[in-house]
Amino acid sequence: MSQQGPGADGMNLAHEARIQGALQDIRRIADRSSTHIPWDQRLQLARTAIETFDSTGFMQMPNGAADRTFVVTELQRLAYHDAEGAGVTDIAEWCMNQWLSLLQRNSEDLTALRGLGQAWLARSQTVLASIHRTEGSSSSGSSGRPQSLPDRFAYSSAEEARDAERATAEADARAHTADYVEARGMLIPAVDYFSRAIEVAERAGVLTGELLSEAAEANMSLGNVSYSHQNEQFFQSAIRYLRRASTIPGFRLSPYLQSYLDDYGRLVD
Repeated sequence: MSQQGPGADGMNLAHEARIQGALQDIRRIADRSSTHIPWDQRLQLARTAIETFDSTGFMQMPNGAADRTFVVTELQRLAYHDAEGAGVTDIAEWCMNQWLSLLQRNSEDLTALRGLGQAWLARSQTVLASIHRTEGSSSSGSSGRPQSLPDRFAYSSAEEARDAERATAEADARAHTADYVEARGMLIPAVDYFSRAIEVAERAGVLTGELLSEAAEANMSLGNVSYSHQNEQFFQSAIRYLRRASTIPGFRLSPYLQSYLDDYGRLVD
């Protein structure tokens, strides 16, 4: 990290030493080979580092932007280590606040926009998992299968049409329930932040398949918890993002997302 020279009172030197120590601890947490560090110790290192960053004003310093985004990215990854867990609340909230602070300085901060999209998507996973367990169907974010878009094309007889109408009514009734409402409350901002991140990345010429895939997942999940008159727009956005991701040289969709694109891409122009 680069900084201005230390002040005459020596306080900046002391802060610099503390900040460098905290950054080193974050690097230890981020090191994927450091699996020997117990979970409780990882959390303690993270919380101590956060205290240091807050007390020294590190997150507001004019220099060291790369270090700051590294810190928030890695701490957010730690907070949501369990894909279906609720996350480590205090660390997750701290990270979200830092992303929002970065956006206040620059509304087109790509890392912050993507970080917020990831945060809201990760936060939604607990309730999506609850929906999946309760319904025993493909309504969670892990399934991502559109329930009305492809089926609508499959029905031809009057009997099948009645079945489809009944299934849609049942799905809309579920969309009224608390879990679905809570999931939408998290996935709507996820979709919005990812959309803004994609716009910024396109203008800067740095759009990646990873970002498009994350945006597709958020849209798929939102489609699955939305009302039938709204969900197709999210499924269609997901397909378009996946199509674009699949054309990026050197990037390959995960088998699950590729299968989704293969199965449903033909239904979207």
